[in-house]
Amino acid sequence: MKFQTTTVIVLALGLLSVIAQPSYAENENALTYYKDVLPIMQENCQSCHRPSGQNISGLVAPMAFMNYQETRPWARAIARKVESREMPPWFASAPVGVFSNERGLTDTEVDTIVQWVAAGAPAGSKTDAPPAKLFAEEVNDGWTLGKPDFVVKLSEPYVVKDEINDLNIIFYEKIAEELMPEDTWVKGWEFRIGDNGWTHHMCSSVLSPSAAAELDTTTVVEDQGEGADTPNTSLLSCVAEGGEAQMLPEGFGVLLEKGAAVSFNLHFNKEPGAGSNFTSQPEIGFFVEKKPVKYKVRNDSLYNRGFEIPPHHANYRIGSSRVLEKDTLVLNYWPHAHLRAVAARYTAIYPDGNEELLLDVPRYDQAWQVTYKYKEPKLLPKGTRIDVDFWYDNTAERAARRGFNPDRFVGYGARTEDEMSLGFIGYAEISDAEAMETTDDN
Repeated sequence: MKFQTTTVIVLALGLLSVIAQPSYAENENALTYYKDVLPIMQENCQSCHRPSGQNISGLVAPMAFMNYQETRPWARAIARKVESREMPPWFASAPVGVFSNERGLTDTEVDTIVQWVAAGAPAGSKTDAPPAKLFAEEVNDGWTLGKPDFVVKLSEPYVVKDEINDLNIIFYEKIAEELMPEDTWVKGWEFRIGDNGWTHHMCSSVLSPSAAAELDTTTVVEDQGEGADTPNTSLLSCVAEGGEAQMLPEGFGVLLEKGAAVSFNLHFNKEPGAGSNFTSQPEIGFFVEKKPVKYKVRNDSLYNRGFEIPPHHANYRIGSSRVLEKDTLVLNYWPHAHLRAVAARYTAIYPDGNEELLLDVPRYDQAWQVTYKYKEPKLLPKGTRIDVDFWYDNTAERAARRGFNPDRFVGYGARTEDEMSLGFIGYAEISDAEAMETTDDN
């Protein structure tokens, strides 16, 4: 009797399987991973959701989405995140369509993922899969912009010891003559900070030949963070989690003079303890501009260091401003603050009194610091005032999520537990281009 019951159950299950299978197979419009979802993942997700160490800026996403086996367990979470527009990560609300690196899925792409998950996230046939996405760094020795023309690397590895918690330190390296035998315009650069998981950010400045000649030490232990390291230096740029390297537009460049040096301005933030030490040896890859350069690019920040955020304040605003002395072409913005920062905004007030919103970031996230890069340089005339505002949440609720002490007044400081209000801008002054053209004609 027991054998007969089992036989009946098996036969019944088999019959159900036979009935169900053709209906699924006959539905040629069924959404599947290989045919419909994988192309979306390749284009929008895999640049970050890759195995450790392969991601932009060394950023390690919590999980990889390189294949069906890795993606399927996260299907419901993926659907929730894309439906709420939390992923792909893009924290600006306005303006729309002006930044070259703007991320986001179309309504159709979101619907595809949501419906695929609702259908049980079927794999489908591997024959429908597009070719595996080939990332630039996989064929360029780890560089995302291609193979650099020359690389400046920290000459000696630096060990961040077990007892270190929060450390800001600067190293200087002269650019060897064999790497750069003459004054050189560069059109791009890329920072590689290594896969250590504890580098909060890295900035680099260019030291003039005279400043480089005066170097008598390789390290400066305290850095205040708003840009240039010493007199006669100019900020190259910074990178943090979520940052991407970029090439400058045609006709724009940064001048590196023969005999110059560069800094490696590093901020490490980790949990101290036995076995927590690691080694850091960052490097900068430079890409030489071989075409004529018309616009000399500068990078610096609008900053405010004279603030004190009260304990348990839920929406504290800090602002800074600058009036442009020359007609200026703006290339990018990089708002930078720490754990309490929740929003950032750049605004232009023109000489005639009209205002324009340059960048609104209502969901600022210190853990994912985007540089907002214009598709086309933005012209701001002489006399324009740029306002940069940040908002901070110093409440216990946010502290529980971000891990800081909400019971104290918080001022400007380089440590992660302190705060910053830095509105970085990459730009070129048009009068510089006119002067360069005059010089060239002579």
